[in-house]
Amino acid sequence: MYMNCAILHSNESVTRKFESFISKIPFLTLDGIYKEPAKALKEYYENKVNLYFIGIEDTEDEVNGMEFSKLLSPSTRVIFISESDRYAAECFRLDALDYLLTTDMSFYIFFESVNKASRWFSLQEPKLKAITTEKMSADFPEVISVKSNNRIMLVDLPNILYIESLGDYVKIFTRNMEKPILSLCSMKYMEGKLPATDFLRIHRSFIIRKECIRTIGNNTITLDKRELPVGDTYRNQFKSYLSQLQVI
Repeated sequence: MYMNCAILHSNESVTRKFESFISKIPFLTLDGIYKEPAKALKEYYENKVNLYFIGIEDTEDEVNGMEFSKLLSPSTRVIFISESDRYAAECFRLDALDYLLTTDMSFYIFFESVNKASRWFSLQEPKLKAITTEKMSADFPEVISVKSNNRIMLVDLPNILYIESLGDYVKIFTRNMEKPILSLCSMKYMEGKLPATDFLRIHRSFIIRKECIRTIGNNTITLDKRELPVGDTYRNQFKSYLSQLQVI
């Protein structure tokens, strides 16, 4: 099974060794090497990473390796890297696939570890195919989790009004909060997490809940308290939505 992987570790000698090991394994593709969890998380939302090698002690951020692993999807498997075995029990309680010591690292040990990952993904493939075939629309949960101010917030999908891009962040406007939720992720990631039956991207900077639209102009739509532009790239998609409306 082919796997995309990434490394989060601030020690360059460790990352160079792992990069060398990965280059020797034909079924592994290295998608990124990171020192900062914040940057790693941003790009994780944009790329499908199957396997993450995460350093526990060495990160250049207030979010440590174990906390970072909790923000990853359950479909991403984690192999922790440490200088000692003091964190091993806690890491395995987080359902880690393996725990590697930098003091006792060889290509053979590394290869055994990634083989374990390959076996795990091979066992999941039939289950994933069955789930995809049986329920397409049910893939979207009623609640999504987003990271904001070093906290994980659970946001009910029915409460989301619209989403606005803000550089590397998004602002999530909801019915029940006066201020928007600021989260480090991309619009592409958010668009993939929201059901197309309820949400529509109308601009590179805006995703809206369809039922919140109050008026429609030539190049704009108005929500309860805000007018938003319709971008050229998304105009045909928006027209397709309009064609389904019953206008009296």
